[in-house]
Amino acid sequence: MAYGDEKIIAAKVANMEHAKLSIAKRVEINDIIYEFETRNIDDKFSMTLPTNFDKLPPDLAEKRYQSPSKLKTILSNPDSTVSIFFNCSDKDTATPLLERITQRKMAVKRMNQSYVFSSVRAGSQLAYFDFRSHTIGEDMYNLWFLVDLPNNTVFGGFSCPMKLQSQWQPLVLQMLQTITALT
Repeated sequence: MAYGDEKIIAAKVANMEHAKLSIAKRVEINDIIYEFETRNIDDKFSMTLPTNFDKLPPDLAEKRYQSPSKLKTILSNPDSTVSIFFNCSDKDTATPLLERITQRKMAVKRMNQSYVFSSVRAGSQLAYFDFRSHTIGEDMYNLWFLVDLPNNTVFGGFSCPMKLQSQWQPLVLQMLQTITALT
């Protein structure tokens, strides 16, 4: 007769692994070492990002994103399997943050009904949702976010292979907490 101890132990081990994942340290994911530094993005805001994330080549951006020209900055890891994009716009003070991120989620859902979505999470300055999308060969983990700054709103998204979601998600959430306006 099983007492459920295996599940409790597995959950504790998973929590210990997540606790090791910090943007304050070196992290190895899928045989790539990541170190983090604060970087200025588009002269609008700063954010802690992996040092080895560089601009995604335009030919890959065209294949990966429906409208890459609308995205001001797209960065990716050395093998281009993990990426993050940003766009900064004037702050919409008329519409609450939760409503704006929910609208984005519904727009993505209309684009592809087969995506699997989580619920929206929103605080006073950060709101996000994540979802599983499908590509040829593998599923992808995606996290889209809005961050309200004093004069702007940062819209962005992160994606990685689904098999790396448990490692990247806590790091991305830590990275989002570091977004600050440049004065």
